[in-house]
Amino acid sequence: MIPGSLYQPIYIHIMAILTILYILNHQNENYLTVLRGHNNYRTSLFFCIIYTLFYGLRPVATGWFGDTVNYLRTYELFQYRLIEYDPETSDWLFSLLMSKCAPIMDASYFFLIIEVGYIGCTLWACKRLMQNNIWAALIFAMSIFSFYSYSINGIRNGLGCAVVLVALSYILGSKKEKIIAAILCLCAYNIHHSTALPILMMVISAFYVKNLKLTTAWWFVSILLSLTVSTQIENFFALLGFDDRLNTYITSTDYDEEFSSVGFRWDFLLYSVMPIILGWYIVFKKKVADQTYLMLLNTYILSNSFWIMIIRASFSNRFAYLSWFMYGILLAYPLLKLPIWRDQGKKVNLIMAANMGFTYLTWILGIHK
Repeated sequence: MIPGSLYQPIYIHIMAILTILYILNHQNENYLTVLRGHNNYRTSLFFCIIYTLFYGLRPVATGWFGDTVNYLRTYELFQYRLIEYDPETSDWLFSLLMSKCAPIMDASYFFLIIEVGYIGCTLWACKRLMQNNIWAALIFAMSIFSFYSYSINGIRNGLGCAVVLVALSYILGSKKEKIIAAILCLCAYNIHHSTALPILMMVISAFYVKNLKLTTAWWFVSILLSLTVSTQIENFFALLGFDDRLNTYITSTDYDEEFSSVGFRWDFLLYSVMPIILGWYIVFKKKVADQTYLMLLNTYILSNSFWIMIIRASFSNRFAYLSWFMYGILLAYPLLKLPIWRDQGKKVNLIMAANMGFTYLTWILGIHK
């Protein structure tokens, strides 16, 4: 059996190798070649199956996988019939799945099912949004520095956000596709209530606020609010009464020592602004218009603004993920779908390398938990 301590290094180095191989195999491509694409759906599907089996069947009881051990304990309580499914519980869909699986399968297979959902939805979103460049899109999506953590640690949050990612690919479609998006959003919300934030921002961005200058202005206002009245903002959101767990995430200081750095995270703010800078360059400098890209970008900006306002909270990383789960897609979509530069292939390679480089650096420095 592979020790639990090796699972993250294996992930990091596999994604680094895949990034390097992609760059070496796609040099000096112009924008026509990039947009024409290299589908590679079978390669993408094969890799997703291998990843899912390896990480879905991880040794969950070893203590190397964060919250997984807590989900394991709850699963065992269902197995021994010490607790029963309560339809009144928050996030009832995840609890229902756990209660139905517990009597008929070992916990390792339950976690495999969750991994299938997480990876499967990521692949689904890549296929719908960038059907001509699925493999490159998948590398972007899976090499963001928060991807691994929500694959093996915050698995409910990860699964819920992966479902929202698919909903984002349907929301601007036909009436039938909008219904599919609504069903997906309902599922995501009942997997993890925190997905209400990106769902709400998606609806606002798709149908009401489409002005990039306006959403970006609000992003900067959120920084100012965070620097001046962050405590009042945290207390306000706590009073809204999302649920007890979210209130704890926002207001508790009991877990500060578990985080390598608590406070105003300028480093993560710099990380967050990169897709916004890229978006402004594409929309205003290059004047490339695309409704889907604008919706994705505005959804990200509005969701990220919420995290900035509570950035000092111990568990603010949980809220950061409510925008960061889109990060890889936000980088990939314009690079692989829109005509921006003549030497677009070089830009794809450069940004893909930078994205993976940041992930590798955070792992080396140990600043992401």
